[in-house]
Amino acid sequence: MTPEEYERWMIRDCARCGRRASKSVEWSDGPICRTCYDRAMRIRGRCPRCDTDRLLPGRHTVGTPICRDCAGIVRDFFCDRCGFEGLLLGGRLCERCTLTDTLARLLDDGTGRITSKFLPLVKILLEMDRPKSRLIWLRNPNVVRLLRGLATGSIPLTHDGLNQETPWRTVTHLRDLLMDSGVLPRVDRQLLLYQRWLTERLATIEEPEHHQLLRHFAVWHQMRRLRAKAEKAPLGRSQTNHTKQEVTQAGAFLAWLADRRCAIGQCQQADIDA
Repeated sequence: MTPEEYERWMIRDCARCGRRASKSVEWSDGPICRTCYDRAMRIRGRCPRCDTDRLLPGRHTVGTPICRDCAGIVRDFFCDRCGFEGLLLGGRLCERCTLTDTLARLLDDGTGRITSKFLPLVKILLEMDRPKSRLIWLRNPNVVRLLRGLATGSIPLTHDGLNQETPWRTVTHLRDLLMDSGVLPRVDRQLLLYQRWLTERLATIEEPEHHQLLRHFAVWHQMRRLRAKAEKAPLGRSQTNHTKQEVTQAGAFLAWLADRRCAIGQCQQADIDA
């Protein structure tokens, strides 16, 4: 349709918020915009007119939420699979059933079903509030790639395997879910973030000797110290930030020595003082 036709047929003043927008539905109280429609699909409780505990998308004349039947709304909102009354998505399925199908598709191990090791992850995702937010998260191409890779085995289901993946924020959130569900063993979050930072930092060092020295310093000195602290209590961001600063300054010191044509093994106290 032309813009003029769209404006004439679809744009209305919402009966609930008063905003001029594209109407989503036309109910007994008037045209309803998408925002107010989604909000109405979240209201549950006991209808003040029929005393039934259910979805309350309608509005009484005084503005009180009431059920579909009492509001005279013809369309029903019952999921065709589980019978839950709420927001319906494609195929007249509720958000939770849609989420179940999406997870089954993404975590298919190639046999048409979800491998048993990922069932705890599926369970924790389905038990979370607001499944629509999970559906939006699962539309992220990076999330799709990571879940499919883990399900098929192209990405190892280990902390080391996830350390090789990007972007780090998406990987961190997925790792937290895997640890919360028991699919992966729990490891200190700040320690994992430091390991990822260290990998990226070392990748920027072109001098092989400097790379090796900094790696040994980080692995055999810093990581041992951080792991010992993490066993006693969760690490704080300030602790790992201090450790990162040590690596950065150590790298700067090695570069400074190289400019003076001095190897680390030949470094004297005078060089350190300078």
